[in-house]
Amino acid sequence: MAIKNIHIAMGSLAYAIAKADGEIQEEEKSTIKKLAQKEFELSDSDNEWISSMFNRLEKDEISLDEAYTFAIDTLDANRHDYDFTDSVKMKCVKFMEKVSESFDGISGEERQIIDRFKGDMNRF
Repeated sequence: MAIKNIHIAMGSLAYAIAKADGEIQEEEKSTIKKLAQKEFELSDSDNEWISSMFNRLEKDEISLDEAYTFAIDTLDANRHDYDFTDSVKMKCVKFMEKVSESFDGISGEERQIIDRFKGDMNRF
């Protein structure tokens, strides 16, 4: 799986998590961008690309389920192009947990998304 596809999927999953507790705040977007850059060691251009994808999802009012499905489909379609190791999977889960924890702790719905993702990772 091309590393960029993992970043695309994580941007979509971050959107789903932010969407889980209602409206997405500017502060949430800023925090997600910083966390993505730190966790995945993104270049500024990679981070900007993910940010614009995140903004497009928000502008198009993509639902939490649509964003989640897009992320999993992206990972599934590209799973042979990159070594999606257990350590990369754990990095993705850690990123999702940090996004969830960054605002008022992990809600029940956010925990469901993370747990669902952990289960879906068994496909890869």
